[in-house]
Amino acid sequence: MKLAYILITFALTSCGAQKFATTLKASDFSKYVQPYAQAWSGGAPGSGNGITLFFPTQALQNNEFVAVYFRGLMAENSSYTSDDRELMVTRFMIPNKERKDVVMHLDSNKEAANEIPDVNQKEFPFELKDDEAVIAVKPYNDNDAEVSYIKITGIQERQQLFMPSMSKQ
Repeated sequence: MKLAYILITFALTSCGAQKFATTLKASDFSKYVQPYAQAWSGGAPGSGNGITLFFPTQALQNNEFVAVYFRGLMAENSSYTSDDRELMVTRFMIPNKERKDVVMHLDSNKEAANEIPDVNQKEFPFELKDDEAVIAVKPYNDNDAEVSYIKITGIQERQQLFMPSMSKQ
């Protein structure tokens, strides 16, 4: 009886802890469609910076793309890189931490007009390493289906792209 209780407890706790339907490694894909990430930085003031994530469409496992989670960021859009539809690309814009509407002044009354920052930001739903991403998918043509999650590990980091502003003519 004790053994049955232990087995049932173990089964219930292990099912709740399992968040991913599948975990895929970079080595699971052919060398031509390896998942990789590439940081980029704009040269013009205010152009921002971000990360572009490339992942094989094979990772979707014939499901519809819902969202992708990577390095504390989330995106709900992705597109194919070419007509062969073997790679998908998602671009993450890294939010600018500098706030233009904050007034810093010697007169405290002018500073008092600053808005209180929003501290109720959503918590990132996954604990991921820098070389890991999670893709949310659901079956095609089934709006009532539950979203499942596919984890990709071993994402390669490519050299950062610098996009300088246009030269003056």
